[in-house]
This record gives sequence, structure tokens and C-alpha cells, in this order.
Amino acid sequence: MSFNFKQKYGEWALVTGATSGIGEQMAEQLAADGMNVVLVARREAELKEYANTLAEKYGVKSDIIVADLATQAGVDQVKAVKQDIALVALSAGLETNGAFEKLDLDGERRLLQVNVTSTMELSHHFSNTMVERGKGAILLVASMFGQMASPYFSTYAGSKAFVMNFGQSLYSELKPKGIDVSILSPGLTKTPMANATGVNWSKVPMAAKTPEKVAQLALEGIGRRLVTVPGIRNNIMVFMSKLTPVKMLSTTMKLMLDRAVDPKRL
Repeated sequence: MSFNFKQKYGEWALVTGATSGIGEQMAEQLAADGMNVVLVARREAELKEYANTLAEKYGVKSDIIVADLATQAGVDQVKAVKQDIALVALSAGLETNGAFEKLDLDGERRLLQVNVTSTMELSHHFSNTMVERGKGAILLVASMFGQMASPYFSTYAGSKAFVMNFGQSLYSELKPKGIDVSILSPGLTKTPMANATGVNWSKVPMAAKTPEKVAQLALEGIGRRLVTVPGIRNNIMVFMSKLTPVKMLSTTMKLMLDRAVDPKRL
């Protein structure tokens, strides 16, 4: 599929979390569509290899930024990018789960830095240059858990609820200035992060999607949809959650997640 982003917004896209999961597929599909890409992730060797692969496969320019977005220094490295970024996809994220009082506090701080603070700072930085140019696109990655009560994922769900409200608020603010803001709110996706959570996702009634399909739907949504929730079952689940009283939803989600989360973490 052709997205025509290069013609609509400009030549360069920047993708965070670009060496695995949804971010990796976003970078691949943007490069396949002819956009030059700046790849952001923590592991330099993987970044270099993937950048070379995309450049050779699609004939685009592919640069890297080695940065840990859980640190202010990492965020500042991304903000110092030399290219004129026309489209930014903020896919980097951290997830934790388990009984809240048992979770490592430093880990929760890192999660909030990546999921919330870096998302806000990078959106602020790139929106400035996009407004000056009069065009651009910002793709934020939230989660279905950010749209409903999610016991045992409290900090993660709260961080993604921020992304949802933040993106929805920016949408109408930046639209008249030529900037398209879109939010991907995926459910269960077959990514390394999902596999590493220790959760038995077969106990949760979410339809698992591939990163390729989720990335495609997210990119298709830019300029067309404010929020993209991949999958009919996932859309029904989100819709029903909005009709359910909050206390009932929280209790129901806890009963469901009781069966899925590793008992050692409860």
C-alpha cells in the first residue's frame, strides 16, 4: 500500500522503538513507501544492522540515534536530530505488571519517563518545527489498557491513558496548523515486549495481531482517523468498556487478569 507521506509531509520520518515490534514494522513500511528514516533505539548494533537493511532494500537514507528514552540525556539526543523530520512515530514503550505495592519503584519511574515524559517532550519539540513548516504528522502509541481499568497494569495503563487524552487534545489544536495527530491503541500484539511480560495472554479475550498488521493500520490511520484500535473484537471490547460502570469494569478486569498474570507477581 502507498501512504504518500513523502509527498504530503516531507522526506524524513523518525521512529522510536525502531528495532522491535510495532516500531520496527512502522520503520519498514515507511521506508518501503520511500521515506528516509531516522531509527531510534537503545542497542547500537541492532540499529546499525537494521538501518543498513532498510537502506539496501528500499534505496532510502537510513540514519540512527542510539538513545535510552528513560533518561533525559536520551530524549535530548533525539531532539538534537539534524534532519528535518516530517513524520514522527513515537512507538517506544515500557510495560510492567503485578501487584502495585510489589513493583520496583525505579522501574515504574522509568516506565513513566518513556511512556509519558518522552512522548510529551518529543511531541512538543517536533510540533514546533512542523508548525513552522505548516505540515507534518505525529503518531502516538497508546494501548487498549489506557482506555479501561487494568488492575495489575496500573502504572502502564495510567501512562497510556495519558497518551490517549494527550493525543486527543492535540488533534484539534494542531489540525488547523497543518499537523495530523493520530493515536494507535493496540490490544494484544505478537511483540517481544508482550512475550516477556510473564502473562498468559490466552486467558484474556483480546485478539492477538501481528506487528506488521498493527503498524499498517496505524499508518493508514494518519490523516484519516484520530484513534486506531486494530481488530473487530478489540473495538467491541473498548466500546463495551465505555458502557460499563467504572467500578464494575475494574472488578471484571481484575477477575480476568487474576487468571492471566503470573501468580508470583500477585
